[in-house]
Amino acid sequence: MFTTGALDSLGGKGHSKKVVLNLMKNHLGCGRSLYINNFYTGIDLAEELLRNNTYCTGTLNVKRKGIPEEVKKASLKKGDTVSKYQKAILVGKWKDKREVLYLSTEFENNLTEIENRRGKQLKKPLPILEYNKYMCGVDHKDQMLSYYPCERKTIRWYKEVVI
Repeated sequence: MFTTGALDSLGGKGHSKKVVLNLMKNHLGCGRSLYINNFYTGIDLAEELLRNNTYCTGTLNVKRKGIPEEVKKASLKKGDTVSKYQKAILVGKWKDKREVLYLSTEFENNLTEIENRRGKQLKKPLPILEYNKYMCGVDHKDQMLSYYPCERKTIRWYKEVVI
């Protein structure tokens, strides 16, 4: 969705929450599931969506407010998970190659056995599996774009000729 000017009043503190709620305003209250990346996901947004009968699952930035300390500070080995409910919101942490913080108002922290590309059996938390099912392409695009900065320092061709 592309917007211009309409979201100018949404700036400032809580901007990401306001953007999500504005984009979802015609879809709240229908029992839908929303998958959100860590730029937008927060405990306060999850609470607001749940009050509006909308479920959400997403990765979580470690710097967000409201993450339980025992989840944030937990030291995990590969394959381990830790979680805690905060009201009706599951906040969890799982370690594969890196630690991943996540939240879900729809799924429990059940470990589900899957087979990776090499045929090895792995256990992943259900919220991570569901998030990856719907957001894998978005995360891949973000990763690819991160390698190329938007602003590039270039020298104009006519300056190069003079030099």
